[in-house]
Amino acid sequence: MSNRIGIVRATDPRGYAQVETERKTACGECNHIKVACYGCILSPKIIGRVANPIGAKPGDIVKIHLASSRLFLAAGMFYLLPIFTLLAGALTGTAVSQTFGATDTAGAIIGAVTGLATGMIFVTAVGRMKRFSKFFEPVITSVSGSTTS
Repeated sequence: MSNRIGIVRATDPRGYAQVETERKTACGECNHIKVACYGCILSPKIIGRVANPIGAKPGDIVKIHLASSRLFLAAGMFYLLPIFTLLAGALTGTAVSQTFGATDTAGAIIGAVTGLATGMIFVTAVGRMKRFSKFFEPVITSVSGSTTS
């Protein structure tokens, strides 16, 4: 389970909120002495769009939840699927290159580019579908307090 605490900065009538949270990156949490860590120095806060089913208001301190299984599924789909389609395209290109009178190398390159493009187009299309994107979005689960008096 991935839980974060944030502050609601704005809401919209479609049931979403702009929530500001602290940046949690490997750079910000590794505790190594570094000369400069530009990601954390320049922008220690991050603002994201979060589903707001409980109706949190601007200024509320909220708990945000995203199931780890959904996080890993999204990472696998959006990062690994294009790699697998690239490899499948390269193997297919190599296998069918003799049919078209091309060398194995040319077939592998053309197949790999085609496979990668196919995977990226598929992932982009799925990511833009509301039905699937709602499955992967974080949700405000509770209000812990308010920054306004």
